[in-house]
Amino acid sequence: MSYMVAPARLERRRTSKGQLQFFLAKDVRIGDKKAKVTKYLGAEEPSLEELEKALVAAAYELERKAMEKRAELSASRYSFQPFDPEEGKVIVLMLERFHFLHRSLQENLRPDEMRETEEALELRYVNGSTGIEGNTLTLQETRLLLQEGIVPEGRSLREINEVQNFKAVRAFREKHKGRITVAAIRKMHALVMANIDGSAGVLRRTDDIGIVGRDMLLTPSVMIEEELSSALDDHYDSLDRGMHPFFSAVMFHHRFESIHPFTDGNGRVGRELFNMMLTANGFPRVPFVSAERQRYLMALSKGDDGNVKGMIEIFIRMTMEQRMDVTIENLRRLTSGN
Repeated sequence: MSYMVAPARLERRRTSKGQLQFFLAKDVRIGDKKAKVTKYLGAEEPSLEELEKALVAAAYELERKAMEKRAELSASRYSFQPFDPEEGKVIVLMLERFHFLHRSLQENLRPDEMRETEEALELRYVNGSTGIEGNTLTLQETRLLLQEGIVPEGRSLREINEVQNFKAVRAFREKHKGRITVAAIRKMHALVMANIDGSAGVLRRTDDIGIVGRDMLLTPSVMIEEELSSALDDHYDSLDRGMHPFFSAVMFHHRFESIHPFTDGNGRVGRELFNMMLTANGFPRVPFVSAERQRYLMALSKGDDGNVKGMIEIFIRMTMEQRMDVTIENLRRLTSGN
């Protein structure tokens, strides 16, 4: 799906009484849908100097208006399942606002700023995803290990490898193109569990295993590959049917964790797949900070109980709370020149 926001331009209009009015205007297009956002300047044509000042002063307001219009046009493309239409419309619009807010931020970042932003998020994500599983490295220790190669003292070799392995995981993620496959999932697990588990990359062969804190039956080992293939097919089919990508990614994540295809490392692999599914559809990655561990597990528990809507709502709240305010402030700062 293509999208476009053209640079702002000066637009002249005549009222019904023939009076000229001047606006800053920005064109917005989502696929074959077009719209325009404007900012009124007055009844007198601005000079070049005045126009330049107006463009700077109105940059953030126009960007936010454009983002809102993009979200509105995009939201109309999706079904609202598993929510009812009234509730689903509100939630999908909120997600699309977040989606295009993120894209607006990306469009206003210089390449060096983009790299810096992505590096900071990657550190939070690695520290959070490993922390959910009990890893005790601090965010600073994670940064020093991944960026400086400085090994923290007093940490186990397993903990160090759990964090260090994400260098290879990131390289694989950034290189991977197209659909996620069972082979890609096995490769991801091999990288996540390298130098940690002898069965890295090998699907679970036993049924004598459970998930701490979740009272449920796991997929029998002989059916794991078939179930993974089915879960992936259902994810991509749901996108083709118009399900919102965030909803579909959450539902796949829960199903993946319920299949529990490996003896260890399922959480880290599952969260990586979840983020890959988001970014493939233009959404930002979710950090999964370790402080949210209980709420994250509660969301999966709701999925276990068949409360899909409740599960999705928790994932949305976690995502918004971790990223929305910072994204808005960064966009305001960039577009206002502060």
